[in-house]
This record gives sequence, structure tokens and C-alpha cells, in this order.
Amino acid sequence: MEKLASNIIKPLVLSICFLVVSCATITVNVYFPAEEVRDAYSSLEEEFLEQDAEDNSTTDQAPDKQTVSPTPKPQSKNVYPDKPALSETKVVVIKREISLDFSNYAWAQGNISQQIAQKIRAMPKVINAYKSRAKRQGVIDQMLSQKKVVEGSQGLLVQKTSLTPSETQAFNAENSDRKTIIQGMARAIVEINNLDPTPENINKVLPEAARQFASVRRSGG
Repeated sequence: MEKLASNIIKPLVLSICFLVVSCATITVNVYFPAEEVRDAYSSLEEEFLEQDAEDNSTTDQAPDKQTVSPTPKPQSKNVYPDKPALSETKVVVIKREISLDFSNYAWAQGNISQQIAQKIRAMPKVINAYKSRAKRQGVIDQMLSQKKVVEGSQGLLVQKTSLTPSETQAFNAENSDRKTIIQGMARAIVEINNLDPTPENINKVLPEAARQFASVRRSGG
């Protein structure tokens, strides 16, 4: 009888333990290095927007003029220690209950800004978005200077007055490309935290990625 009870109780206890463990959710803290993200955004804007604008203007110049190689610009305005001091670090909670600290994975490879930019450069869709933005930059700058649109708090342009059909087309295309870039940044942040870039994880980081992009655009890149 005692043996029978033991045979019944043991599987029951194991089943309860399995249910408790399977129902527990895990908290994963995604460390969002805001300063490094802004620096990566600025570097990419300079690389793809400003450089393409210079290339386009060069093609319009007379061919007999001797071109002078520009002085190389520094890739980053910040000097990073081996492990960067995160003066403005955001923590984005993915799930709840049990806390796991993945921060050591994110900072293991040194310069976070360069890590982020390298990941972005490996995303063809994001690079194409930057190049598309470069081609319409003159139109967008004019719309901004005329106050027809303004830089919004979520990284997108906000319409303030009526637009012509061509301006509307540029406005919509610009915001579409910006969404692609912000989505790519959110993915890069998830990846440097050594997490799977699932839609759920990316969407948790997306609002902060958008806010930092807006900060860069409002400050003039």
C-alpha cells in the first residue's frame, strides 16, 4: 500500500513542478545604450546621406576641374574605454517574474557604437532606405525649412500644412524609409544583447529606438 502511494505521489509532484516551471515567465533586461545609439545613427546619416549628397553634387561639376580629396572625417565623436560607461542606459523589460542579466554579452566586444553600425550595414533593406532618403534629401530639407513638415517625437515627419502631390509622395516615402531604419536599429539592439530578434523582442525596443532617432534628427544629425 505504501509503495502504491509512493508511485502515485511521485509523478504527481513531478507534474506539479513541471507546470510551475513552464508557467513561469522570464524577465530579460535589454540594455539600451542611448548615447551609443545616437552616435551610431549620426555616423550612418553622415555616411549615407551626406556622402551621397556630395557625390550627386560632384557629378554636376565641370569635368576639367581638379577634384581634391576631402579630409577624412572621424567615425565617432566619442572616445570609448574598453567597457563604455553608460551614462544614459535604458532598460527594456521583455518579460516578467525571473530576472536574467545579459548585460555582459552586450559590452563584451568593446565599442558599442561601432557594433551597432556594423550590424546596420549588414542589413540591405536598411541601407537601401538610407540611400533612398539621400536622393530626396533636398526636397525634405526644403519642406522642413518652409515649416510644411516638422520632426516628430517618434522619428517620423509630421505634416503641418497642405502639401503638393509630389511633396506628399516624398513625405510618405521618407517616413516609410525612416520606419525601416528604426526597425533595423531595434533589431541591432536586441542582437547586441545576445537575444533572438523575434518580433516580440524587437517591438519592445522599438519605441526607444524611435525616440533616439528623433533626437538625432531634431539636433540636425
